Amino acid sequence: MKIRLTLILLFFALPLHAATPSALWGEHGEKWTPQSRLPDFSHAGYHGGEVPLPAPAVVTDVKKLGALGDGTTDDTAAFRLAIAATSCGTIFIPAGRYLLTDTITIAKSGIVLRGAGIGRTVLVIPRSLEQIHGAKTSAEGTKSSWAFQGGFIEVRGHDDGQKLTHVTVPAKRGDNRLVLKSTADITPGAWVRLLMNDDPALGRHLHADLQDVAPTTRKEMKHLCDWVARVTAIDGDAIVLDRPLRLDVRPEWQAEIWSWRPTVEEVGIESLSFEFAGVPKKKHLQEEGFNALDLHGVTNSWIRDVEVIDADNGLILGGCRFCTIEGFVARAAKRTGKETGHHTLWATGKSQDNLFTGFKIATIYHHELTVEGCSSGNVFERGSGVSLALDHHSNAPYENLFTEIDVGAPNRLWICGGREDRGPHTAARTTLWNIRFSSGGKLPPIPHWPQINVIGVPDCTAITTPDHEWIEPSDEGVAPTNIYRAQLARRLNSEKSARP
Repeated sequence: MKIRLTLILLFFALPLHAATPSALWGEHGEKWTPQSRLPDFSHAGYHGGEVPLPAPAVVTDVKKLGALGDGTTDDTAAFRLAIAATSCGTIFIPAGRYLLTDTITIAKSGIVLRGAGIGRTVLVIPRSLEQIHGAKTSAEGTKSSWAFQGGFIEVRGHDDGQKLTHVTVPAKRGDNRLVLKSTADITPGAWVRLLMNDDPALGRHLHADLQDVAPTTRKEMKHLCDWVARVTAIDGDAIVLDRPLRLDVRPEWQAEIWSWRPTVEEVGIESLSFEFAGVPKKKHLQEEGFNALDLHGVTNSWIRDVEVIDADNGLILGGCRFCTIEGFVARAAKRTGKETGHHTLWATGKSQDNLFTGFKIATIYHHELTVEGCSSGNVFERGSGVSLALDHHSNAPYENLFTEIDVGAPNRLWICGGREDRGPHTAARTTLWNIRFSSGGKLPPIPHWPQINVIGVPDCTAITTPDHEWIEPSDEGVAPTNIYRAQLARRLNSEKSARP
């Protein structure tokens, strides 16, 4: 028995079989270039992942401004007063149950709403936005607008700035240098915004020159490229950027450089729960607006340790950049049925480089993880769900990443929404990296999305075609475990080494 136990202990002490490095990365990134079909995801999250999430000091308390937190008294006015009275800092929401009967809006920088923790600070929401504000239909006239917009906490900002100049010389995807008509109004360290129009050739390029963009997408997006980066140097009539271009840049696509000044930054929502009424969910696209969070045009902000219970929409992120959503939990308590909500985590409206990490989706929504509307560089990592759908919702989302995720049962993995007139579900280079299926089941056939990368996923056949699918299957996963974390570490180490 002693010999047997020793052998068992020795077995578990042996190193596990090392995962094989991906051919798109190598052991330490030596096989990767900025022009690679594997995009650079290293700039996702709060301040591009360069600093940790902050913990601003408490400056006020909602109870000191009239909130009772007894679950029956309407505390909406006290929340609004606290936000109006706070110029910058954290508004603390002590443990309790706070009844909200309307939307709480934040439209300025530097405001943090911090509860005492999930399950301890609970925002109790008994009525929907439709019940409060009346029915509201979408442009088509057949769908509820509350299925797509609104939240009981809303953060509202926009991209400000003005046109500075235009690009005069074509540049290729992966380059970081743009030749401009003038660099007179640009300085090193400045953030600039690259806009390109709705040219059909640009739309096809978005799809790796394999599919055409839909006319509806051109109409709805107007600018098929709306992307920001930091200037590191001025080189005569050129600027050098801190990151590789995600797309080719051509003067005939009206490639313009604008200054970039986001109006709302450094907003945080953390350590609390949303508890909705739990009435039966209405039919798909008729949802009545039991929506938790709606952020629009917000930069360098965060949602941390937030739970939503019986929600229609958990988080809508529209036109946001460099935000981190960490520790997001969605579950159903009273709602039953095949689906208990519409969207859980939704990046739309050209959202760029946001990070969704550590999420747990303990119920089934119609769409769990959604990218849409020319959104790019968004990273979903280290999360789990019952049966996650990676919803690519049309209007040309491109270069988004899903890595180190346990999807539960894989049968819904490729289920996508979006109207047919908005064209293909996704544009180029969607990337899946080390996706697990803890609930068993077989992966459905991988869709023929343009230049899709499926790395370290079981139950699929190897295909490595330079211009089409790139599939490296593995039951054990590939190295590195998390391509976002590997790319971020490599970039930060390189920048550190380059400093004098």
